[in-house]
Amino acid sequence: MAKNFINLFYPLHCLICGACLDALNEFHLCGRCVASIQHNAMPPFELETPSVMAYSACLYEGAMKEIIHSFKYKGKLPLAKISAMLMIDYIRENPEIADVGVITAVPLHKTRIEEREFNQSLLLAHRIARAFNLPVKNILEKKSRTKYQNELSRGERLVNLKNAFKIRGREDISGLDILLIDDVMTTGATLNECARTILSGGARNVTCFTLARGI
Repeated sequence: MAKNFINLFYPLHCLICGACLDALNEFHLCGRCVASIQHNAMPPFELETPSVMAYSACLYEGAMKEIIHSFKYKGKLPLAKISAMLMIDYIRENPEIADVGVITAVPLHKTRIEEREFNQSLLLAHRIARAFNLPVKNILEKKSRTKYQNELSRGERLVNLKNAFKIRGREDISGLDILLIDDVMTTGATLNECARTILSGGARNVTCFTLARGI
């Protein structure tokens, strides 16, 4: 009743297309936008780092592209709920993804955190961790501020990220199986460099999982 009353004065709108929503809408998205999300049916992507596979819940197109852009760059944090739900549902269909000891996320450089005030990948990691009763650790640290990956070619992306990450502090990850979370995979360069760094730090295995896949 309270939500319906508030909705009379502050009507809820879809965060993607602006359509009017019911006051009880949990995801801040209209049915049309939700229905247009393309789920990923492709097999996991094999990264250049040996034995590291990258899974993705959706395809990076249409409404999903808008969801990620609005969540990541416009600070529309309510979109974290449906984003995480899509990833959680995908894991329930592919339970081997969560057969790990700990979850971590691709880090942002401290200056990006100061600008954005949140790490979208870490927000998703925490929601996924709660769903599967797994701990979250901030394993990685980004040593330098790099150019945005979406502005670069594949070759430039690899150079841009070379040695950009390190194990954070004295974090002991020896022998752990780790699930690495990010929002979107395009060339796989970011995930590859993060996975390489984690394995060099002593982890036994790394599995990568993103909300969307653009390749």
